[in-house]
Amino acid sequence: MTNEPSEIVSQYYHALYSGDLTIVKDLMTEKSYMMTLESFGLGLSFKDAVFKSLLKEIEENNSSLLIVEALLSEELISRNKAPKIEIIKSEANGDARQTVHYTEDEKMKRLYFSKEETGWKINYYAGRKVD
Repeated sequence: MTNEPSEIVSQYYHALYSGDLTIVKDLMTEKSYMMTLESFGLGLSFKDAVFKSLLKEIEENNSSLLIVEALLSEELISRNKAPKIEIIKSEANGDARQTVHYTEDEKMKRLYFSKEETGWKINYYAGRKVD
């Protein structure tokens, strides 16, 4: 598996909709991963009060995190989604940050990356410019 930001975008979507949250977690910073779980878990939390309470505990309770990951993985697989990803461009935001502009099923999107000790990671907080 390669670790360049423009290549990580496709890996992220493939892993996400395959329900492979272990790979998704590896591609992201911890804070961004937790935000992703919360975002994708929102729909389930409206339908299931137990899931909602577990989702609130994922940062403090590893058991809750594991249950949320398992349930969310099943839900993501059930979406049977394979979006078409096309990279438009990458731009540097300083030495250790990049923004990748791409389309997801022809809708313009962008993901932010930061260079971590283990390589490039999706980092929602890396979107700001650095001098």
